[in-house]
Amino acid sequence: MIKTERVTTGIPGLDQLLEGGFPKGRSVLVTGEPGTGKTIFALQFLVEGLRRGEKGIYVAADEGPTDIIEQAASLGWDLEKYIEAKELAILNAGTYLSSSSGAGKERQIDIHKAIGDLAGFVNRLGAKRLVLDPAGPFVLLRDTTTRIQDQTRLLIKLLRTSMQTTNILTSYGVPRTGERTLHGIEEYLVAGAIILEIVWRDGKLGRSMVIEKMRCTDVKPAQHTFDISKVQGFVLDPLP
Repeated sequence: MIKTERVTTGIPGLDQLLEGGFPKGRSVLVTGEPGTGKTIFALQFLVEGLRRGEKGIYVAADEGPTDIIEQAASLGWDLEKYIEAKELAILNAGTYLSSSSGAGKERQIDIHKAIGDLAGFVNRLGAKRLVLDPAGPFVLLRDTTTRIQDQTRLLIKLLRTSMQTTNILTSYGVPRTGERTLHGIEEYLVAGAIILEIVWRDGKLGRSMVIEKMRCTDVKPAQHTFDISKVQGFVLDPLP
């Protein structure tokens, strides 16, 4: 019988819900509104790997490497030592995105080339964990729904076939619509989908996580509350 290999998330309480962690070598989507903790979630996943001797790559689209390092430091994670040891690389998404446009033509993104170039770097470094934060720039989000899905499917397929990494893709959620619109990164195309939310509970705002799906995993439908602290980072509240 084939047994699914697991990759620890580094998030206290989450591995127990996922039978040991994320399915190895697959892509997991983490989506949510601003301030819900997507970047911290992704950083904690990489830091856990680094502590275990697994090299990692963080591809940032909205922030520069200094911003990422500073945010990690605020939580007590020293990324600079891993960068100096060539165990971690923080890259600009623009480096791997080639686009072309012309008169009367829409902008096009060459995903094959983008992921091919990124895979070359990943494989040279020997990285085992990869974060695309956010993954949207690798997909042309202003196109038709069908084309977005095709582009997303290709992105996820190439990530799996081009490199031996376990991946977190972040995406922006749509605030307060009641819909699970993920701005082009469709949850049914990834191995796992985690929704982070800010919710009103017991007269105050709090943070909540829903594991919408995780392949090869017996996930129970539930809303899990969590907190973010400077000591532990992203921590799920104990189950009742």
